[in-house]
Amino acid sequence: MKPGRLSLLLAFTTLLLAPALQAQDAPGKKKLAITKIIATDAVGKRMSKQGVGLSLDSVIEALDSQVYDRVLNTKRFEILERSDADALAKESSAAGETFAFNKADYILTIRVDSFNDRMEERKLAALGKTMRSRTIELSAVAKITEVSTQRAIASTNFKVKKHDSESRSESTNARVGEGSDDLLIQAVSEMAQKIATRAADVVSPARVIGKRDKMVTINRNDQSGIKVGQVWEVFVLGDEMVDPDTGDKSREEVLVGKVKVTRVTPQNSQAEAIEDTGIDVKAIVRLKDDVAAEE
Repeated sequence: MKPGRLSLLLAFTTLLLAPALQAQDAPGKKKLAITKIIATDAVGKRMSKQGVGLSLDSVIEALDSQVYDRVLNTKRFEILERSDADALAKESSAAGETFAFNKADYILTIRVDSFNDRMEERKLAALGKTMRSRTIELSAVAKITEVSTQRAIASTNFKVKKHDSESRSESTNARVGEGSDDLLIQAVSEMAQKIATRAADVVSPARVIGKRDKMVTINRNDQSGIKVGQVWEVFVLGDEMVDPDTGDKSREEVLVGKVKVTRVTPQNSQAEAIEDTGIDVKAIVRLKDDVAAEE
């Protein structure tokens, strides 16, 4: 083969192998299994007695898919489908294999422990109108377990409350589903986002991945809950510390600055340093001041 063609072939081969070599160098995403979301027995019985069992079923089904979507789109995990664990177990058994939980690094378990769906109606006879108000309250506990040690590394209770009202004249035709479904979707979406953000922060804390003058890049995208206008604190890790009472190990965290988010993209986010005494790549960032939700 001629030297020119050989050089061209080697260059082409290097170009093809570059992504694979980079992937080998990267630490890789952690594998997360999400178990099927259920409500506690007490909540199910109470909702059934109140006649809103269908609303609870709708919330559970929607939350199951919404959590999966939000966690996947944080781009921090490789998700192992667990909502259909029973079916997967049967398929594995038929193939002579075992559906092992230990294929995951972490397991995310969610239990809905409280749900309220209240409707209030007040008639204003003098105005010929009826005021209707609906409130959705949703509470769930999300637990993250490290598979290798079977140790729960985080357990958090999340609460969401949504409220809407409308004024309708006596001649208004009844509407079915529109307002109610929308309010349920809002509550479920907010809950799913909170759970996904917490899972990402516990397993893979937000970090500075780039710095140019006063501008820093954070490894959180537009699906992670980060918003323009938020203020985040920046920490660098110091010495390892051991709690003398429990033996638990942790790392010292030294505050080295604050940044304000200026841009959020599908890949990451940019922020401007408003205080900087040592911000650098790999530093951990944590939310300090949130911004008001859009109406």
